[in-house]
Amino acid sequence: MKLAVSILVTDYDEEETIARINETTADYLHVDVTDGSFVSQRTPQRDFLHTSKKPLNVHLMVSRPFDYISMFKELQAESITIQAELEDDLNSLLDYIHELGMKCGLALCPKTSVSAVEEYANKLDEVLILSVTPGVGGQKMIESTLDKIEELENLREKEGYQFKIFVDGGVNGETIGKIRGADAVIVGSFICKSEDYQAQIDKLGL
Repeated sequence: MKLAVSILVTDYDEEETIARINETTADYLHVDVTDGSFVSQRTPQRDFLHTSKKPLNVHLMVSRPFDYISMFKELQAESITIQAELEDDLNSLLDYIHELGMKCGLALCPKTSVSAVEEYANKLDEVLILSVTPGVGGQKMIESTLDKIEELENLREKEGYQFKIFVDGGVNGETIGKIRGADAVIVGSFICKSEDYQAQIDKLGL
């Protein structure tokens, strides 16, 4: 199982947080982006993402993702995930991400069913299960959302899709054992609100 470290909640400034993540065995730097519209919170200006030695795994929790996609292309992001609940033309957005040479994904809010991604599954590289309410770090995991892992596994196997399954929200040393079948987890405050990032990563036992 791969690990993406989220910088949404941290005890350090962005520059030092990324520098600390660079020195760990994490696979990705996870970047949450909120606009104060899709969710009530708004993330601050990101000034040091270019210093990451880890590939950027970007999650856009925004109402108008098109406005952000080219910016992250310039930062050489590996992947961009948008929300399945958007009313935009998701096919066009996913195609645009691919046209720019990045992987694309769809994220499912806790109350959104797996059926929301079925129409797009043949072009997805990632499906992100949000196991907390999006936009706020440090929440307790909604364990019922983990049922979606098996549903997505079954869909992938039945239809021969290639997407990877990510889980984000409330992942820590205790809840990691409840996550079965996912390809990657996104972990934030459990790592970034500690002094020793690698020690916290080691506790996950990935």
